[in-house]
Amino acid sequence: MTNPFSSGSNPFEFLLGDLLNMLGSQKGMGTEMARQMAVSVANVIPNQPNVEPLDRIKYEELTKILQIHLQSFAALPEISSHDITDIEVVTRVEWASRTVNDWEKYSAMLQKVAEVQQEQKEISSELPAEAEHQDNLSQMIQNLSKAIGPSMIAMQLGSMVGHLAKVAFGSYEIPVPRPSGSSTMIVSYNVDNFAKEWELPLDQVRLWATLREMVMAALFSTPMISGRVEELIIRHIEASSADMKQIQNRLSQLDLSDPESLQAAISDPAGIFGPEGQSEAQGRINDDIRSTIAVIEGLASNAVLNIGGRLLGNSAAIDEAFMRKRIERSDGERLSEQFFGIEITRAGIEKGQSFIRGIIERAGEEGVIPLWSREGAFPTPSELEAPGLWLARLELQT
Repeated sequence: MTNPFSSGSNPFEFLLGDLLNMLGSQKGMGTEMARQMAVSVANVIPNQPNVEPLDRIKYEELTKILQIHLQSFAALPEISSHDITDIEVVTRVEWASRTVNDWEKYSAMLQKVAEVQQEQKEISSELPAEAEHQDNLSQMIQNLSKAIGPSMIAMQLGSMVGHLAKVAFGSYEIPVPRPSGSSTMIVSYNVDNFAKEWELPLDQVRLWATLREMVMAALFSTPMISGRVEELIIRHIEASSADMKQIQNRLSQLDLSDPESLQAAISDPAGIFGPEGQSEAQGRINDDIRSTIAVIEGLASNAVLNIGGRLLGNSAAIDEAFMRKRIERSDGERLSEQFFGIEITRAGIEKGQSFIRGIIERAGEEGVIPLWSREGAFPTPSELEAPGLWLARLELQT
């Protein structure tokens, strides 16, 4: 591809024209671009040590102990047929790289949505008369906005994964399904740092973190739960207001005498696809997402509290520290939640915990089984406030 702006008098037309050529030659490179961004952000402490062999052995021993307790816990799915004990102890960079692969399909969906919206606007709109007389620079910005869109979305994926890699305990730092058959990750560096920062016993924190990841893996191994969450995420993305016009507007405001402003625009995906871009349709879908995630968090908390209590005596300090870690995220760490429409708040987690407690008080631990075994059993947002109504609905439907 030749530079279509090589005859312009503005030297920065050459710069942006060359950028267009580069982006046009990198089709299909979105995943690799996202991976490079994720690794760069995650690797804030260069040359992080590899996982010690002794640590791997300790985690393997923990999984064997925990599997026995999980198998006898009625308020969780049967795990005998699910290989959730395949724990892989990884570095931040390894977590980031694999998570990019696991989540890339959602980034591709967002890119497709943005492209379709752009095509529809181009078909339905009539160009103003003065558009025929646009100078090279204006036309270049329009073309650049189309070419840079996929790169911006790929970098958003990389940015959010990289930030999350710096704090994630494991695969389910945020409750998003992983591909079937994949091992459950534990980021030992982050777990150890957490124990040190909160002055908690390291062995207890390792056990607690492994227990939580195994519980989440058990829940997401069921088609009802993983399918429900994936369906809602897809609906959230399909209702996205991510718009190539936003990119064009952003680029048109650049100071072309300052090349750093272009770099800043490209490297700040939150400025294009952040929460200010949420559509009305997404707002309605997010009510269902919040109630679904609350139920999952309630199930996980109930299992960790009960099993952890048996093994640790009292895990309240770890529970509270982990809660605060999740709800006091940085803006970079929040990108993942915004992307998937998942908002982790204390109120949401406590609402889910209260719902699960209410079911168990009325119907025993077996009362929660329909949540992963019965089609359409997830509570509505109103039923989340009244577990008795949810139980009554299920009884009427039998």
